[in-house]
Amino acid sequence: MKKDLLIDYLRDKRKFYLLFSGGFDSSAILGCAVEAGADVTPVWINNGFNRAVEAQIRDQAENLGCKHLEVIHMDPGTEVLKNPVNRCYHCKGELIAPLLNRKDAPVFDGTNAADTANYRPGFQALQEAGVRSPLLELGITAEESREIAISCGADPLLANMECCLATRFNYDVPITREKIDTIRKLEQIIITQTGDYQTRCRLDDGDHLRIEAGTDNLLYHLGDAAFRFKIVETGKKAATFVTIDLEGARKNMFDQMRNL
Repeated sequence: MKKDLLIDYLRDKRKFYLLFSGGFDSSAILGCAVEAGADVTPVWINNGFNRAVEAQIRDQAENLGCKHLEVIHMDPGTEVLKNPVNRCYHCKGELIAPLLNRKDAPVFDGTNAADTANYRPGFQALQEAGVRSPLLELGITAEESREIAISCGADPLLANMECCLATRFNYDVPITREKIDTIRKLEQIIITQTGDYQTRCRLDDGDHLRIEAGTDNLLYHLGDAAFRFKIVETGKKAATFVTIDLEGARKNMFDQMRNL
């Protein structure tokens, strides 16, 4: 079983830091590390781009049997906020820097065996820094890591909250704290009403906010005038026009548009 392979891998590595997001991939590693008796320190680095909040991340770590989550707060750098096509390269480099500077243990992350198939400048930053990716090394896919994480006690609802909201901005659209906060609030409004964790509220440019839905629930609930008004009023804090994408949620469209 892949879970047994991961436990054996982590037992052999003993002490390490883990970039922990609360999602399925890093939860699979943390849960197996706890079962392996490894000296793991999960670290949640909050640069303001997360959809999940600190309390949810702490709850997820405890679900996996780990009570000593470390939290580091930082502000994203100027190059990241400019949002170039290699934004994730600069962002990931900033996130891992505090751990690399310690030099007392290796750093692991949750990159899985399917994550390198698309444009991933953030993965390049991890490789250059020597960050290890156990799931990738063992050939564990996203679906397999999901199963492992749940078997270790991860709450799938909390795991589904894990997202980077910087990916909601089309490249070269500047990222601001105010717009990130608006997108976070808007997605939470929709998730609460529809239960659709695949909701993505994307800024195509400075004027247009486009909502992608993972199910038909959003279209059904838009018949509620109060709910619709709440979406529009919240969305207009980030853009002039608030629209619904009838094609629904899909991954990496900003990358595909630029043939990245």
